Amino acid sequence: MKQQLRLLARAWKYRRKLDPAEIRFVLNTVKPGDRVIDLGAHKGAYTYWLAKAAGAKGKVVAVEPQKNLADKLETLMASRKNVSVKWAAISEHTGKGTLSLRPDGSSHGASIAGFSDGNVGDTVEVPTITLSDLMIEQRLNRVDFIKCDVEGHEGEVFNVSRDVLKAHRPTILLECENRHAQGDFGGVDGLLKIFEPLGFRVRFFCGGNLYPVSEFKPEIHQNYGHGEYCNNFVVDYVR
Repeated sequence: MKQQLRLLARAWKYRRKLDPAEIRFVLNTVKPGDRVIDLGAHKGAYTYWLAKAAGAKGKVVAVEPQKNLADKLETLMASRKNVSVKWAAISEHTGKGTLSLRPDGSSHGASIAGFSDGNVGDTVEVPTITLSDLMIEQRLNRVDFIKCDVEGHEGEVFNVSRDVLKAHRPTILLECENRHAQGDFGGVDGLLKIFEPLGFRVRFFCGGNLYPVSEFKPEIHQNYGHGEYCNNFVVDYVR
């Protein structure tokens, strides 16, 4: 009961304080019966609202690479028959990978991509899976909505998942930070290389509103410690 109350408190904290516009977007976009994937579920704040929006006839697959968090989330969601929890890191290949943790032991920021700032604590081996293989394993014949928070690995995840994007055209809510950018598809520019040729548009949240990515200026919108930090993006199909 205590853990369930903590989940509820965490979910409402995101809705009222931390990500109110983003949670509102989730609730307005995800429809009853939708198939949803939560990549980087962490402690379940978004999973809670995704499951609520998808309803009893929908399905939410929550993917979390930190074993202790995945186990706890599975216990918390046991009574919600529309939620399945998968312990794995979503990645560009299915197999095994190395998850980097922060030295302070915080569960926030764990990344399969490592840390560009070099501030790495413990590393642990974790199972990895591609989006395509996840859908097969979870028997998802479609995906309508994806929430993605994978700490700098989003470019690699979606670059190898273009078949999923083309076939299903899901709406995607994702975190992207230029300070985590690595490789050809890192950062906001990397995402544009993937999504725009496929007919998707990219927008970003700032001040509770959505703006076209053409107005995104990293020196203004992601200048950490100087004004509002805007790192949540919406990708949806328009063509």
